[in-house]
Amino acid sequence: MNSKEAPDSSDSMGNGRSQDPRVIAAYEEMARGFEDRDPRDQRTYMISKLNTDYVLMETVDIENRTILNVGCSFPVDELYFARKFARWTAVDASHSSLAASRTIVDRELHPELAGKISFEHADACDLPFEDSTFDVTVSMSTFDHLPSAAARQEAVTEMARTTRPGGFVIVTVANRWCLPYALGIRKMSREKTLHYGYAYLFSPLEIRAIGRRAGLDPIHFASSISPPTVWLPGYPIAVRWSARAVFGLMRLWGYFGRRVGYAFRKPQEDSST
Repeated sequence: MNSKEAPDSSDSMGNGRSQDPRVIAAYEEMARGFEDRDPRDQRTYMISKLNTDYVLMETVDIENRTILNVGCSFPVDELYFARKFARWTAVDASHSSLAASRTIVDRELHPELAGKISFEHADACDLPFEDSTFDVTVSMSTFDHLPSAAARQEAVTEMARTTRPGGFVIVTVANRWCLPYALGIRKMSREKTLHYGYAYLFSPLEIRAIGRRAGLDPIHFASSISPPTVWLPGYPIAVRWSARAVFGLMRLWGYFGRRVGYAFRKPQEDSST
């Protein structure tokens, strides 16, 4: 994959392959309500993020790393991780989301922390960054809104391109194997009441395959359904083995969670070639 020149400011959205007009309009409208509808107040949403997005982020260790976040909307991730990363660049196709996020970050964070975060207008399928720019690239519940299979693959491939060899790519998505959620999305899509305009639901196997086609190695799976973290040594053997059996079943059940995702590693370059 070749390096890319930063786009001229008059064409900052690239070719727009990742845009669906319904999604852009929905997120422009939602951004105007950021002050009144803070996702951190939504308990089920935050639990889902903690079990998937943030488990994967902790798995790869983002301490003092450079991060690219593809699709930011409300800056909940920027606020949550601000004390850890070295630099964080968030890109989005919604001008209103970027402006509102900048305002919130500057208001809620100390200037030294807020100064580590930048927001840029960009197309997920045509990222305006050189090859191997970031230590970690992430996209959390964003690629559900891309309009075609080609766009979804290209977006992950772009994340892989901009990640340094040995770095990590994290992608979480909505899961069509979660039947109640899938039926609800289908109903709202049919009735045109889906509040974010359009959604494509992945399967865990599909997002894993997309990462592999982008040249990435899957290293960790996470789901909004996950077993508790419990320190078992010291418990009676009957407790340990029964707990392991239950936790094992919960891990399998995780493939049917509403939100699922993978952490991938970008292979190191072969110095012999």
